[in-house]
Amino acid sequence: MMARVLTEMGENKSARQVFEEILAANPLSFEALFENALLMDRCGEGEAVIKRLEDALQVAEEENKAKEARDVKLIMAQVQFLQKNVDDALKSYNELVKEDPKDFRPYFCRGMIYSLLDRNAEATEQFEKYRQLSPKKFEVDGYLRKPLSRVKLFGSDEN
Repeated sequence: MMARVLTEMGENKSARQVFEEILAANPLSFEALFENALLMDRCGEGEAVIKRLEDALQVAEEENKAKEARDVKLIMAQVQFLQKNVDDALKSYNELVKEDPKDFRPYFCRGMIYSLLDRNAEATEQFEKYRQLSPKKFEVDGYLRKPLSRVKLFGSDEN
């Protein structure tokens, strides 16, 4: 929570320190990995964030933590999208769907990307699959919404 507040206040260096402390204690903390990845990307550390996530993925795989490995892959796909690597992001989401067709999260993310690309028929199909699979009371978590809210940067040279 503190790291998020620091991020919102623009205290990026302090926020990074807090995230690093959390990740030192729990290198597979989904929220810390995700928020730290967003912060690193926003600070122009694109290559470093990918390396950080690859390292986390390796830890998850070595420790046979399938759920955590999948979560890291989802974060990596989000970062690919933020870095305007749309084709790579879609490939990553496709792989996630192949690995676990019952996970609703990649369908939502693909639907958002297809919407942005004006591929509305494909978007509708993805959102329908998302609705079929998602728990009834599920709200789109911040980890899905936050990167997608940065879409305004998608077609620009900002950032």
